[in-house]
Amino acid sequence: MQDNCNKLLSVKIFSFASMKATIILAVLLPLNFLAQLNVQAKSEDPESMIKQIYVEVSSQEGQEVDWEKVRSFFVEEALIVLQTSRDESTRFTLEEFIQDFKDFYESPAAKGSGFKEEVLKLRSQVYVDMAFMAVVYEASILNSERPPQKGIDFWLLQKKEDSWKVVAVTNQIIPPGEEIPAIFED
Repeated sequence: MQDNCNKLLSVKIFSFASMKATIILAVLLPLNFLAQLNVQAKSEDPESMIKQIYVEVSSQEGQEVDWEKVRSFFVEEALIVLQTSRDESTRFTLEEFIQDFKDFYESPAAKGSGFKEEVLKLRSQVYVDMAFMAVVYEASILNSERPPQKGIDFWLLQKKEDSWKVVAVTNQIIPPGEEIPAIFED
């Protein structure tokens, strides 16, 4: 009888241990899967990351831009020099760049309309942990009578802790009558 009780107790302990192991596996496997996804996101190629920046700064009417996500693409001390008028460029810190975008979204032209930046052509050069990206883009205020404006961005990136980050960007609006540089020829 005691032998039967010991067997029954052993089965219950085994069942409990087996159930506990199953629960642990059910919890740990998804966590491992999520960790793998995170590693994949960290090692994303720099071309995809740059294209994603243009998607992230764009917004449909009434949608908010996720500025934390935009910020995550840059090193904190990134150098950003953007053309702010036909004849001037302005140097921005990352925080000033984001604030300038926020101010733009509050402007009468963009408020309530939305804004879109789209990569038309991208050329890249990657060497170990650094990369150069040259982009022809088109920017437009949605539902505007103004035609879209084309420009060129030059991006410098560095790979830090398996993640590509923008360390510098500069741009030029393509003036009327100017050709797109030969680097973008097919």
